Amino acid sequence: MEALKARADLISHIQTVSKENGIQNYVITDVQTNQKGEGYLGQIFLVSIKDAKTEKQLEIVIKAAFTDEQVRAMIPIRMSFLNEIYFYTEVLPSFQKLEEKCRQSTSFQFVPKCLKVSLKDQEEMLILENLKASGFEMLDKKLTLDEDYVRLIFKTYGRYHGYSFVLRDQNSEAFERISQGCCNVYAELLKNDFFNQQMAGVAKLAQDILLPGEDDEIIEKFEKYSGANLADTFKDIVSKEVNAYSVVLHGDCWSNNMMFKYENSLNNKKPTDVRLIDFQVLRAGSPVCDLSYCLYSGASKKIFDNLNDYLKIYYNSFSSFVKSLGSDPEKLFPFEALEDQWKKYAKFGMMVSLSIIRMKLINTEDVVDLTDELEVDQFADALAKQKFDEETYRKRTRELLWHMSEVDAL
Repeated sequence: MEALKARADLISHIQTVSKENGIQNYVITDVQTNQKGEGYLGQIFLVSIKDAKTEKQLEIVIKAAFTDEQVRAMIPIRMSFLNEIYFYTEVLPSFQKLEEKCRQSTSFQFVPKCLKVSLKDQEEMLILENLKASGFEMLDKKLTLDEDYVRLIFKTYGRYHGYSFVLRDQNSEAFERISQGCCNVYAELLKNDFFNQQMAGVAKLAQDILLPGEDDEIIEKFEKYSGANLADTFKDIVSKEVNAYSVVLHGDCWSNNMMFKYENSLNNKKPTDVRLIDFQVLRAGSPVCDLSYCLYSGASKKIFDNLNDYLKIYYNSFSSFVKSLGSDPEKLFPFEALEDQWKKYAKFGMMVSLSIIRMKLINTEDVVDLTDELEVDQFADALAKQKFDEETYRKRTRELLWHMSEVDAL
């Protein structure tokens, strides 16, 4: 309970949500907060509530924006929260209306329920259902995604992206409205010297792991990303205008922004369902941006080597979902277009993954985040000094760059 005292504005929201969910005599029985490094743009509160008379229980997650002015000046926190609120108040309802119109039901569940939001400046927040209460878990970020995870995730993205294609096909004005309403947080970050310097540092780190005499081909190809060029290439991709193959992206697709449910088995913990969480960098762009980000930040060379198989899994899921909503997938997004888009946009996933892989491998005791209340220069210095599993980083990054060359996407 002590954790909530610093955010008194949240108590009234908890009371409202409790009443709206049939809890008239609410009592907060437990409050937990996120671990350091798990909430990069705000505080997360896991709140357990029960009715003092009926014993009815409610488990919620509150995402509350950082209020410190120095932090908000460094990172576009308000824009990020407005983006996720926009997803739940505009994008998701548009997709649900489309599905109701086409199928008279809303059968595809891929995100947690949103119970309340606040747009008020300095008090931006969302209250969501706590998926843990329904049996969903987060994967240990240091683990890689095996075949079962990638198949499930790609099937889910196939259906999720399908909404955008069908909405553009059947109601182009509605799709244009929701796609233009997304804030481009990445483009905003690129206005910040700190972010650009971090990207240059990531490029240097990747270059330093390549071995002269063994990786000469990759060294030559990667040279175009050196210095400020990585940020420039990144900016070129995230600033692309919406085109015939653009969708409303999830945006931040590493494994920490997914939760999984598993089949009951003593010998094999196989994921059977997934929920996508955190839509703070929602934007319109190529579906490949979501797919490559997820794949390259989370999987291994063994998975990369079967890329075409996973693209077919994605496309089959996309195709069947689009057909069920009454549109022609071959007309809207031919498989050949997906392959072509991969060569153009998979570098987005590669560039993000150069940072994400390192972030996943940082030693717990060395994690630095915005709660450390450091000046910009101090924060940058602290980030650079974080210790991580360098051997694993070198292996995974080198394999990724070789793969990108092999599929002609580097």
